[in-house]
Amino acid sequence: MKRWKQWIRLAVIGGASFVLLVTVLPQVASGLGFGPLAKRLATSAPCSSGALVAASSSVCTPVGTVTGKVTVTGAPKGFSPGEIGAGACPETTKTGMACAEPVYALAIDGKYSLSLTEGKWMIDGFYETSAFGGVFLGTAVAVTVKANAKVTRNFTVAYRKPAAVQGNLDVTGVPAGSQIYQLSVLLCPSFAPYNGTTPSIACVNGYDDNGLTGASGSYSLTGLPPGKWTAYPGFCTDSGCYTNAKAGKALTLVSGVTSTANLTTPYIVPGYGLVSGKVTVTGAPRGFSDPVGVSLCGRERGLTACFSASAVGGVFSSLLPVGTWKATGLYLVPPFYNAVSGATKTITVTSGHSTTVDLTDPYQVLGGASGSIDVVGDPADVPIESYTVLACPAAGGRDSLNCISEYSGPGGNGFEVATSSSLGKIAHPAPAKPKLAATSYNAYKLSTLTRGNWLLFAGYQTVFGSVTDPTPTRVTITPGKTITHNLTIPYQFPSDGAVIGSVVMVGAPGNGYAEAGAEACSAKPTKTTCDNEQQAYSASNGNYQLLLPPGTWWVAGFVDEFGEVPSLNQAISPPVKVTVKAGVENTEDFVVDAS
Repeated sequence: MKRWKQWIRLAVIGGASFVLLVTVLPQVASGLGFGPLAKRLATSAPCSSGALVAASSSVCTPVGTVTGKVTVTGAPKGFSPGEIGAGACPETTKTGMACAEPVYALAIDGKYSLSLTEGKWMIDGFYETSAFGGVFLGTAVAVTVKANAKVTRNFTVAYRKPAAVQGNLDVTGVPAGSQIYQLSVLLCPSFAPYNGTTPSIACVNGYDDNGLTGASGSYSLTGLPPGKWTAYPGFCTDSGCYTNAKAGKALTLVSGVTSTANLTTPYIVPGYGLVSGKVTVTGAPRGFSDPVGVSLCGRERGLTACFSASAVGGVFSSLLPVGTWKATGLYLVPPFYNAVSGATKTITVTSGHSTTVDLTDPYQVLGGASGSIDVVGDPADVPIESYTVLACPAAGGRDSLNCISEYSGPGGNGFEVATSSSLGKIAHPAPAKPKLAATSYNAYKLSTLTRGNWLLFAGYQTVFGSVTDPTPTRVTITPGKTITHNLTIPYQFPSDGAVIGSVVMVGAPGNGYAEAGAEACSAKPTKTTCDNEQQAYSASNGNYQLLLPPGTWWVAGFVDEFGEVPSLNQAISPPVKVTVKAGVENTEDFVVDAS
């Protein structure tokens, strides 16, 4: 059995020395086109486990499914749309996808599948000449969706010769000392005007043709649907990016015609400021090279927010919303990379201006804690796969930036009992090694704790998942010394069951790019559906582990064969019916023919 699915590769930028949490500011997101991309990633079925769901959505609503084909008619020979699919708006809009926030699905091989909440919807087909290039719409059709029911609707979209627009971009009144780094244009259809905060998915982004810095430039956009649009000018500075919703110019695009719209906006100070400075670690021993950074905490849109930024060569810079912020210098100590923080300074960020703050962080001789972890009351037939300790400063609790954790045991994450020789390029003054039996893998040692009171949270992992004791053990750390404290944690009977085994692939794809695993469906699957799909990928040895709620499940092995286009072919073995019970382990092995 084969299934075709859309897939997205996410690039991960790794840093050997510092973990940087990046928050995309709203103005930057809209200016650089991340707003529409984020919406595409969030378009989803409210209850579909295989879909991408918006982070703010926590309630699962019963849905129905609308499927079918989308075809472009009357297109010239050789025409191939950049994207094709179907979109839906509530029936009250009476305009199909012509609303600012449609629910839509891109089609694969011309076939789409929309998951919609129960009710009446207006649905139509669409195509784009290129991704994010503007939607060419078909005729909308009213569809009634019922929960857990499937409706088939096919759509056609008549081909129309695309339009184009060009013009000049100018920013006036730029203050002395301010630099324009990018000019941009946001083009929005009449049914989805820009509201000054977040652009609609239907809007199109464009940028200065020459990519030059400065207050004047030009732009051109092609492949656009004809109709009524509004063009909004924008720009980026050190203090952020801004699109002026009040300087929009209305225009009508005509098929096969290039229109002109010259755009001008006064320099408007964005609601962000640039914070930069230096972080100096004082009193560090010769050869000190631990990663250095800064923590910035304040208020954003009424909520407490904290950002961290690396300080390469001791220098950092970060865009922050206007307001009062607390800046703290820090350095990260290997191998656990916990933060050792210095004094905090309060700064005021003003719109469009730069603020400089220099921070110091006194080097600290560290202490440590060591001992063993004992799980009390664990059944003899449920082996403990790994042990964990989460250590947090008592003042900050479990949410502190300074928390660190250690994993040990055959099922751990590769950390072993730490020694002073593994603490980076220099030998940090470290406590003496604890006296622990060489065969004990339930031993822990944390060698990078700062002076003061710490909370130790013991944990363990079995085939049924991970458990952390919510009640911590308080210890007091003294620089240059290790305290020994053995920890206990009560065994917690699991609420899930487990299905384990191996997946063997035969007939590997020609390009060799494939991943194997096992999936479980709460009802007998078909060629295109798997209700409440749960997946687990195999390890390098072919073994997998699925945690499932109690009940009846259909479990199968699968192989994802990744091709050269944004899709994958999934080969699946015949499913096996499995009764899952809490705290019980089932074994199922699979052979998948991927040829």
